[in-house]
Amino acid sequence: MQRVPASVGRNPVPVITETFSSCEWRSLPETKTDLLPTVKTITCELVSSLSPEAMEFSLTRSLGKTQTKHSKKFTDSFYLETGEYGANYYLEYGPKKDARECIGRWCGWSSAAKPPTTEQLLPNEEGNVHVKSDGGLAYRILWKTDRPIRGLAFVYCGLGGLQHASKILGNELLENGWAIVYVYTVLNAPKFQTNILLIEENAAEEIVRLFDKKYCQVITATKSIRQIVEEKIPQVQSLPLVLLGISAGALNTPAVYHELQNEVDAVVLIAGGANMFEIVRNGAFTKWNFSKMFTPYIDDREYLATPSRDPYFLAPELPENTLLVHARWDKIVPAKNGDLLWERAGKPERWVFSGGHLGLFMTFDWHADDIVEWIDEKITRPRR
Repeated sequence: MQRVPASVGRNPVPVITETFSSCEWRSLPETKTDLLPTVKTITCELVSSLSPEAMEFSLTRSLGKTQTKHSKKFTDSFYLETGEYGANYYLEYGPKKDARECIGRWCGWSSAAKPPTTEQLLPNEEGNVHVKSDGGLAYRILWKTDRPIRGLAFVYCGLGGLQHASKILGNELLENGWAIVYVYTVLNAPKFQTNILLIEENAAEEIVRLFDKKYCQVITATKSIRQIVEEKIPQVQSLPLVLLGISAGALNTPAVYHELQNEVDAVVLIAGGANMFEIVRNGAFTKWNFSKMFTPYIDDREYLATPSRDPYFLAPELPENTLLVHARWDKIVPAKNGDLLWERAGKPERWVFSGGHLGLFMTFDWHADDIVEWIDEKITRPRR
């Protein structure tokens, strides 16, 4: 791994965002409802023309205890919480030695969607509920109970959720005293070479809105999940907060940083890039086609002339404590887009792996402890 120090005199640059559309997700009445012991199945369905997906919680009762079907673990609590950022279904497993664990699903409704009533979010007489929303992300929270909490780390996972690299990095952070939130930013992506038909006169603005919906989902889910973490672990409110994005997760992380700004103490982007439009057209796992009246649309200049939450625009404001990790011959998030991210960010500290995207993550056991050590060196005191 080649380590390139940050450029001398690099300073974060504020980004003018008056032209950004706001992340408008419906708020719901503030409620918190314990769903045990009557709940049986909750299905959260993401309604999307590009990447529909579903997450199901299924529970059974055995010897007076509630058990999840997918993990066979016993559950201490299962709540529905609604409020400013939509709805959260989350359960906490019973204590396991010195660790606690929650899993959950955030459900959100954009300004174009009609949210259900609170009653419609609750299980019916049979103990079942089926929720449809146009925003939704799954997550997992982990923390140790036998040591002081070091801080809170959000790990934004790539395609498929909790893959090897995310687990390795999260485990290193956990063993070092951090409370971890894994956010599954992409469980179901559009198929390889998906054709996206553009129907509006201004194609660049249409593409920006398409990507912006995902950015805004990740932003809003982060705020909602953070509230839950602070309920369960109140001390994290005064402790460091770090954001770590992996692959597809790294493409969303600058948008989260932009929203939280001074609350974040460090950012690590692993195999990220800038210019999302180019990345999804050229990436080896995507190669999406954009067409207008069935004529290919490839105008990068018009897209990059339209301000958005793309890392291309937000990279200049990344904090002083920023680390970029790239693969020299990445073809999934193309290496040229990783170079562009580094340049747009003012050339912060950068580590370059001599291999490709998959090689970087297959050997992540070699790198995770170094990344956590880098974070520890940068985080020297609690945030005030």
